[in-house]
Amino acid sequence: MTDTQAACFHCGEACEDDRFQVRWEGESRCVCCAGCQAVFELIHASGHARYYRFREGEGIRAPDSPERLAADWAAIDARPAYRGTPMGDGFNTLLLQVEGVHCAACAWLIRSRLEPLDGVRRASVDIASGYTQVEFDPERTPPSRLALELARFGYRPHLPLAGEAARSRLDERRLAMRRLGVAGLGMMQVMMYAVGLYAGDALGIGETARRFLEWTSLVVTLPVVAYAGLPFFRGAVAALRARRPGMDLPVALAISIAFVASTVNFLRGAGDVYFDSVVMFIFFLSIARFVQMNQRHRNAQAGAALARLMPEWAERLDNGTETRVPAADLVPGDRVRVKPGRAFPADGVIIDGRTRVDEAILTGESRPVLRERGDEVAAGAVNREQSVIVEVRRTGDDTAISTLGRRMLSARAGQQRPGMADRLSGYFIVAVLGTAVAALLYWGATDPARALSAMLAVLVVSCPCALALATPAALSAASRSLLARGVLLARGEALESLARADTVVFDKTGTLTEGQPVLSRVHLNPDRATPSVDRVEAVAAALEVESAHPLARAFSRSTGEIVATAVDHAPGRGLSGYVEERRYRLGTAEFAGAPAGKSDDGAWLADEEGWLAQFGFSDRLREDAGATVEALARRGLAPRILSGDGIPAVRETAAVLGIEDWQARQAPEDKIRALEALRAEGRVVLMVGDGVNDAPVLAAADASMTVHGAAELAQGAADMALVGAGLDGVRVAHDTALRTRRVIRQNLAWALAYNLLAVPLAFSGWLQPWMAALGMSLSSLLVVGNAARLART
Repeated sequence: MTDTQAACFHCGEACEDDRFQVRWEGESRCVCCAGCQAVFELIHASGHARYYRFREGEGIRAPDSPERLAADWAAIDARPAYRGTPMGDGFNTLLLQVEGVHCAACAWLIRSRLEPLDGVRRASVDIASGYTQVEFDPERTPPSRLALELARFGYRPHLPLAGEAARSRLDERRLAMRRLGVAGLGMMQVMMYAVGLYAGDALGIGETARRFLEWTSLVVTLPVVAYAGLPFFRGAVAALRARRPGMDLPVALAISIAFVASTVNFLRGAGDVYFDSVVMFIFFLSIARFVQMNQRHRNAQAGAALARLMPEWAERLDNGTETRVPAADLVPGDRVRVKPGRAFPADGVIIDGRTRVDEAILTGESRPVLRERGDEVAAGAVNREQSVIVEVRRTGDDTAISTLGRRMLSARAGQQRPGMADRLSGYFIVAVLGTAVAALLYWGATDPARALSAMLAVLVVSCPCALALATPAALSAASRSLLARGVLLARGEALESLARADTVVFDKTGTLTEGQPVLSRVHLNPDRATPSVDRVEAVAAALEVESAHPLARAFSRSTGEIVATAVDHAPGRGLSGYVEERRYRLGTAEFAGAPAGKSDDGAWLADEEGWLAQFGFSDRLREDAGATVEALARRGLAPRILSGDGIPAVRETAAVLGIEDWQARQAPEDKIRALEALRAEGRVVLMVGDGVNDAPVLAAADASMTVHGAAELAQGAADMALVGAGLDGVRVAHDTALRTRRVIRQNLAWALAYNLLAVPLAFSGWLQPWMAALGMSLSSLLVVGNAARLART
């Protein structure tokens, strides 16, 4: 990346000021701000510059003032709730959510900077979730010192609010990775020994060599069975207790019988050993289980995403004195000051001041609404104009945004449906067990020497590896294909629902549109010698330059030499100020002194002699919105709009896109009811949205998707997320879903056909256990190979 390119070398954001430059490998690189420049220089000077060589993507924009962040943390250093959990030896363990972690290089950099600190014994980073666990002595290195070090290197630590659920997920992931590693290493070793044994059967092998290979196979297999295979034994026991046979039951039986029989045959020096089959079973099925665990954890991350929607700090008023405290410490009755541009830290009532509040997080309405003394405000909503004082009424899990999160999780729980393989597995398992018992009884009565071999051959040849891999292998390949084409798949099972979808429901603002107001028209006063369009835009931009109102972003920031002074905000009406010693007003028609009867749409600019111009705004459609809607309609997916926006805006967007069925002013519960009504008609619904208020309906839909830039809670609720800026990924995902359904059906058909052919051969005694193991392996490889076709884009 050269200095002529517009992306920051550290964080990837736009470089709007060429003053900030760094030197990397002899070349000048641009950075977006002094913060990113300072982080780069610190990483380079500390000897960790290779971080930039091995990272897999840009970081986040560096905190503006790491020292300010550390100062905030210093106020809570002595409080037990923020010092972690005592370990009994003078050290505590603290779990932090760190923003900006995206690859192994990030984890290496964090460990490299935290572990050398005095009092820090160990730091571990989970790349998938960003959780960083630190074992430290809070008396020698307080939490504020950890926060400062993270912030100095470009990461944003959040207050340690992660509960036991997050800690248990992290522990479960680490344990699963260790078990998968043991199974993988064991399988590689035992399969090497098995090649020698199989070759020996065909070409001849000395007894000493055979015994040595069998002995080493037993030694390697034992920890794989005892450690990596433990979850299957636990699952089998749980299934027996619940009297509901699951796929763990035949797996556990096959592993146990194969391992015990192999060990007995080895010790008595006669008969076949099947250690390779044992480790292969465990490894393949451990992969499927690990994938399922990751998907479950993604769904459970909604709580963390919800916490990050809330401000971490609040300005509490104590006897007239403003104190900065963690928002989690607020209780009903507290009074807080909320400044323009800040989010409300709790549900409450305004007791002093008036302002406009952006409530899109809850309602989806893109325009801020006026809130004044006596009006309620919701946690997470953003104050857009004036500083106000709020009395806290509800905090934590009692807030409206938390209720929204619980509604989302409830909807997600109601949508858990078994896939095709799951629906077949119950019948399949009962049939396999019944056939194995029948083989044991039949040969026990006719030829007892062949009874165990026949039963084991049935269990091995029919081990549900191919059936278990049929869906995960296809979903894994589909996931790779989608990611390469700009779609991140979070819940693979949703592809089955997406393939059956006949209705697609879009949110409007931020989904079909870009979600950013743009200046679409300027109407000058014809009765005055009005300045040019460029001049009135520049004056408006000068007045709005410090405003947090969403419409302020629609004006160009390029004001030249024009500077507004003495700018005064009139909440709910507009703002006024002086530009070149002339007083201007910008806001509603009434505030600007427009003639009676004039529309109050947009914004009006006036000076001391009357109104000068009216500005109109629009929310621009995404470039490929029309093509995407048309393509989906041709495939038979009826398009609809459910939006929290007002009727005129939704009507206009629907008309442009040719969507006849639309509904406006839809609160989250309204969207859920609309979805249920569609389901009552027998429809299968794909929901596409972006806002926090969309999270419940995204979770409740048969299949769901978020667009690029969506709120984190919405992403946590959705099955898929578009990585690119357009909407074409919706069509791509539907294409892939149809192909995936075909491949899954092919895999299941092969797995069932293979078992219908192989099980009778195993029952008859003609198929030896080693031949059954080979057939099972080839069957699994065929399933995986067929699924791999999906990865070709």
